[in-house]
This record gives sequence, structure tokens and C-alpha cells, in this order.
Amino acid sequence: MESKFQICLARIRLADLRALFQGLFTAFNSLSAVLLPTTCKLCQGPVEDVRLSVVCQPCWDRVSQVEEPFCGVCGYAFPSKAISQEGARCGACRHGLYRFDVARAWAPFRDSVKGIVHELKYGRHRSLARPLALRLAGVYQAHWPLLRADWVIPVPLHPARKRERGFNQSHEIARHFSRTAGIPLAEHWLLRTRPTQVQAGLTRRERRQNVAGAFRTSNGAGISGRTLLVIDDVFTTGATLNECARILKENGAAKVAVLTVARVIKE
Repeated sequence: MESKFQICLARIRLADLRALFQGLFTAFNSLSAVLLPTTCKLCQGPVEDVRLSVVCQPCWDRVSQVEEPFCGVCGYAFPSKAISQEGARCGACRHGLYRFDVARAWAPFRDSVKGIVHELKYGRHRSLARPLALRLAGVYQAHWPLLRADWVIPVPLHPARKRERGFNQSHEIARHFSRTAGIPLAEHWLLRTRPTQVQAGLTRRERRQNVAGAFRTSNGAGISGRTLLVIDDVFTTGATLNECARILKENGAAKVAVLTVARVIKE
């Protein structure tokens, strides 16, 4: 009978082997996008600029950005154009439900953006992180007085989920954003302490319960008194980002801003 140690060792080796194959798969995707003719993963049209990897320029151009009027705090775009008061707040922000100070997003989570995010996360096309980061840098510049930060922090994945996926999409976006915006990246200041259930399909309350206590700050993180910008791919209910902000604030952050690629907005 195998000992518990031998079983544990076998599981570790299996996880390492899986991570190796996923890494090779990701590398092959990146290399083939450069060396082979590429068709758009969203519309099957030709991709003329290899820097865009697997998404063609027309699909990028079809993305509609989040436009005003939106909540002055969390950036939620109001469904009705009749709401136009400057600095108006959504119901969640009027009730003080969020622990972060401000949030902004590049685009509503629909149409091309859904496909782009899906290809990045599940298609493992990491080359999409850079063009997304460039667009986030544009949002950051447009809202600089509100989003201005000392450090950039990606929403972390649990190590088990990272091994499964092969990389952390939020870290990839934040890494390119950091270089473009000239803001240092604090990639290890915020850690995920336990694996959580996939948020998709959960109610708002279930999402909050799912991520409660799932994060902590690392020893020696220089958070106290800092203004931090947390970056993630999609803002759905804000449960994950809210929990990240809560931990950062409780560990001394002076301000926490949020910047995401997409924002789920009710039609």
C-alpha cells in the first residue's frame, strides 16, 4: 500500500506535468500566431496585424466603450440615458456597498469583448493581454485624477487554479499595463489563500460568500499609506474586487481604485 507521502508526491508530479503541457500549449499558440497565417477566433476573418494575435482589427473596432452617464464611484453605466446628473451614484454606491474608492472599465461585457476575454482565459491566447492593457492605459489616462496610483496589483489566482489554467490573465494584463502606464507592479502583495468556486452562475450573495476570506496580504508588502490600482478582467457584481479592496484597506492602503477590461451591465 502506498504511503500518504508517495500519493502526495505523485499528485505533485501530475500537477507539474499538466502545467508543463499547458505551458507548451500556450507557447505554441503564441508562436503559431506569428509564423502561420492567422484567422480571427471571433469572426474567422483574416488577422492582418500579428500583434493582435487571434483577433482581427474589425472585431476590436466593434467594441463599444463604457460611456457616460455612469456612476461617479463604481463606473456602472446607467441603463437609461435620462440619468445625466454629474456625479450621480448607483444604488450600490449610495448604500456604501463597495470598499474600493473608485472603479472604471473599458467596455461593457458583451459582443466582441466577451469573445476576447474568453480567448484570453480559456483559449490561453496570452498575446491578447497586451492590446487589452493598452486600452486600459487609455482609460487610466482619461480618468487619471481618480485612478492615479502608486502601485498596480493584479487580482491573484490560487496556485492550484493557476496551474490548471497555465497563467493568471489578470496578472498578464496588469504586467503590460504597468509597463505602458509607468506604474510599478506589486505582483505578490496580494495573495489568494484558498481555491474558490467559479463565480459564473452564482448569485450576488453566493459570490460574496464564495470569496469571503479568500485573500490576504503578503509579509513585507508595502501597502500602508499607498494608493493602489487593482486590475482584473471582468467586473460582474464586484464581489471579488470588493474583497480585495477590503483586505488592502484593512492593511493600511490609503486608497484603492479598480480598473477592469469589462463591466457587466444590465440592458
